[in-house]
Amino acid sequence: MRAARVLLTALLALLLAASAGFAFDRAIIGETDRGLQQLRIDLEMATQTLSRPNLSDQNLANLKVTLEKIRTTAADRSLKLVAPLGEVTQQLNSLGTAPAAGQREDEGVAQSRADVTATRDKLQSIKAQLDVVTVEAEQASRSVSTLQRDQFFGRIFDRSRSILNFDVWVDLVAGIGVLFAGLSLMLRNWWADVSQTAQPLGLLTIPAIVFGAGLAFRLINRFFSRWLTGYSNSGRPLDNMTRLWIVFRALIVTFAALAVVFFPIRFALETSGYFTDANPRMVLLWDSLRDTVFTTIFYYVLARRVTAPGKPEIRIVDLDERAASRVTLLVGLTAFVASFNRQLGQVSGGMYLGLNYTQGQTALGALSLLVLSSIVLLVLHDQQGLPDDDKRRFYFSWARKLVPLAWLLIIIGFTSLIFGYLALGDYIAHQIVRTTMVVTLVFLVYHLFDAMVQASFDPQSNFGVFLRRISGLSERAIERLGLIFRTMVDLVLVIAGIPLLLLLWTLNWVDMRGLMNTLALGITIGDVTILPGTLAIMLTILVAGILATKVFNSWLDHRILSDTRIKKGVQDSILTGSSYIGYLLAGVFALTAAGVDFSSLAIIAGALGLGIGLGLQSIINNFVSGVILLAERPIRVGDWVSLPEGEGIVRRINVRSTEIETFDSCSIILPNSALVTEAVKNWTHNDDMGRFSIDVVVDYDTDPDVMKKLLLETTCGHPKVLTHPAPTVLLTSFGKNGLEFVVRAFVADVLMGSQVASDIRFSLLSRFRGEGITIAQAVPVVQSA
Repeated sequence: MRAARVLLTALLALLLAASAGFAFDRAIIGETDRGLQQLRIDLEMATQTLSRPNLSDQNLANLKVTLEKIRTTAADRSLKLVAPLGEVTQQLNSLGTAPAAGQREDEGVAQSRADVTATRDKLQSIKAQLDVVTVEAEQASRSVSTLQRDQFFGRIFDRSRSILNFDVWVDLVAGIGVLFAGLSLMLRNWWADVSQTAQPLGLLTIPAIVFGAGLAFRLINRFFSRWLTGYSNSGRPLDNMTRLWIVFRALIVTFAALAVVFFPIRFALETSGYFTDANPRMVLLWDSLRDTVFTTIFYYVLARRVTAPGKPEIRIVDLDERAASRVTLLVGLTAFVASFNRQLGQVSGGMYLGLNYTQGQTALGALSLLVLSSIVLLVLHDQQGLPDDDKRRFYFSWARKLVPLAWLLIIIGFTSLIFGYLALGDYIAHQIVRTTMVVTLVFLVYHLFDAMVQASFDPQSNFGVFLRRISGLSERAIERLGLIFRTMVDLVLVIAGIPLLLLLWTLNWVDMRGLMNTLALGITIGDVTILPGTLAIMLTILVAGILATKVFNSWLDHRILSDTRIKKGVQDSILTGSSYIGYLLAGVFALTAAGVDFSSLAIIAGALGLGIGLGLQSIINNFVSGVILLAERPIRVGDWVSLPEGEGIVRRINVRSTEIETFDSCSIILPNSALVTEAVKNWTHNDDMGRFSIDVVVDYDTDPDVMKKLLLETTCGHPKVLTHPAPTVLLTSFGKNGLEFVVRAFVADVLMGSQVASDIRFSLLSRFRGEGITIAQAVPVVQSA
């Protein structure tokens, strides 16, 4: 017996050791440890670099990228150790509590405990060191951000000469002469270097590439033109989607045409030997020329299509003809000045021109942009717009609210230039232009997708017809679906637009990349870490569970319940209960995927009790009452009920309330608890059979037996009156005006009682006239004076 216990203990130890070995790849320990050492070396080198004085902007940017990579890698590897560490801890717990001092333990179990403990300690040590590296890298990255911020503000608020200083413009003119002389010398030296080695025949590839790219672009353009023509029905005015697509089509054509021109030339110059590593300044000059031409033409085309001078039918902004023509030219000129000034600054920097010339160029560029921006605002202000009878939708009307802010920035820019803060004025001027261009493009994309959604769900569009044909959805459901898509477009605009604006105006002193990496690695709140991936999985499971529940209920309703003889109210109760169970399971699975531990029921019960104590009594009461209504079914969907609030048909039993539709088509929303705790008159609780009564008063001259026979014959003659229970006629009273009879009969559907009673009254009235029976009338009472 003792040998069997020893054998079983050894077998258990062997299984635990095997499970420890196969639970996860033990090579991850060594691999992670080696990665940790390399990260420490990289972090040490980055820290030493950070301690050096006079680091340039480029050095700080590269250092920031390195530190961010170290932080992200360390955090990611630390996160990957959570699962192995949990498995090892679980294996250690499965071995039970370690024996107290002086007690012996089986050698196999003791060895397994020691191995698992060592593995756990090693994993904990590596994870702790990775966390330290993450924190140190983050602190160093913040130091870099601080240096970048200080350098940025130092440059911005570095005071130099004012634009009112005549020497600024003298130095600019002198520097321009030096610049052109340097460019001329650079071109001569470049030609002297490449004329002996370059292969001119390689330039023949330019027309071949241009022809092939142009042919492919023409085919694609023809496809989109055919699609647009098919969408726009002839004889109809241009809708919003067509007008916006005209703008984007022009931008796509412009971008493709410029790419077809510049790419083959650059490719041919490189392959022919005209551009080499020996002449980087020539490459810089070419890139500057390309960027200037590209930016100028692109934004000029954008402005021309948005304002559409000469074509008011496709104009998407509310501008008159004169303002449209002027804005187009001003935007093109502004784009040229902004791009040319920026590229010229890079070229002059590459040629090491003096500081005096740089100040003059900065002042001239900033002053030109501020003046052009002011002229654009004045032109937009002094225009009448299109006629008032034009009911089309115009875009960017909200921009009027930003005009005071634009004027404020322009005034600050002019003031900065006057007082010698040239860098600040140049920064404001370029940011006004850049922000305007980016915001315009972003909102054009947004408006295009919004118009596409609206047009796609339109009943007259091809997609709208196709959607209605295959889905069978009602118009209301399709409208809600379109609303969901439009809301998604709005969310995408916010998610993409806000970071773009922050990147434009914050530069390096707000680390957007670090923020995005932090969000990607998860946000820790106490002991809970929220990961975007986990959140997405949870939402996906929840949505999938809800959709699966709806599909199951649809199948249950149309495939099974519809073929049974179960009453409609019972079917609705079954479907409602199935929905509750499906939604509950979807929520449980989603929370489980998110890592919520349901093993601690005491916490959940405590939270639930606290919620009830803080004000959820009414909601919980109504929810439980709804469950009681579904289980006991004192009322069902379709029942005719009478309440102090009114009477009507039960249309829907929800989680919190029940909807009752009165006979006047008015809805009564009643809490479920009221239907459980208060008296409810249910006309159709056991069955749908109901009784109706007809009161008849005739003169005393009428034979009561004849009257009784006539009433029974007429009532029994109606096809919807039941023969069992049989109709009855009662002489209820000898009234003041005549004999008072009551006819009582039953119908199979209580809802038809009023209609059947009305039909019988019409028949009685006709027979009374044929038989000469007079309906008694009230005798007027005359009072003496």
